Amino acid sequence: MLSQELKRQALNAYRNGLRATRIAFGPDKMLLVASRKKMKEGMLNPPKDLNIPKPVTVEKQIKHLNDVALFLRRNIVQGVKKDKDTSGKVRYHLNIHKETELGDNESIKKTKRALAAEGGGCCGGGKNLYKQ
Repeated sequence: MLSQELKRQALNAYRNGLRATRIAFGPDKMLLVASRKKMKEGMLNPPKDLNIPKPVTVEKQIKHLNDVALFLRRNIVQGVKKDKDTSGKVRYHLNIHKETELGDNESIKKTKRALAAEGGGCCGGGKNLYKQ
């Protein structure tokens, strides 16, 4: 039997997940309903193959749901296909919101610098591939 505190945490995690699906999939009603249905199924009957360290406990399941909600909020951006522009190219509208994680390219730049310092790309090939 779950303690009142664990029940409260589970309910808060579930609500957090529902809010995250609304933010990530709001305009796409089919995907919104499907993601919420999947979340409800996962809460009622947790899958055996969750990527959670064993043994699986209620606390770990709550943390997993909160992590999934955070991932949805920060990393899922939906695109909607728009009409072609005047040049005939198809355009997409991206649903980037205030919680979308917008990274910079510093990690990419560091990798290129590291490769250049080591003489090239993969396996030592491409000696002049990345010039500083």
